[in-house]
Amino acid sequence: MASARNIVLAGDYAGARVFCISAKLAYISGTMTKTDDIYLTEKNIVRFELMTDDLIRSGNSLLLTGVLDPACLGKLRLRASESMQKKGVYTVAVKFHDDKRSLMEVDERIYHAVARRMMNE
Repeated sequence: MASARNIVLAGDYAGARVFCISAKLAYISGTMTKTDDIYLTEKNIVRFELMTDDLIRSGNSLLLTGVLDPACLGKLRLRASESMQKKGVYTVAVKFHDDKRSLMEVDERIYHAVARRMMNE
């Protein structure tokens, strides 16, 4: 079974690890990027999107614009496929209030924590 790496793949916090504290709280660790931890809450996030193969292929994701170079899109489509989501691996694009953007690969627990938190806004 595939397992998510729980890491920021691209964007402003590339290389940082993503952790889950509880069922409704996840954060990006600032240790690798030498910044403060960034909590994935409605206070810090403007918008988040679950990346799917169709969304990437159509180019309709506003969050991907400027985050990735075109050469990475093939790998991203593989990661964002429906079969990976069935295995519990999710690719999520996030835009923060400070206009920073990140593309993350997370497991089911972290994805649902962020989704629950954002639904409660």
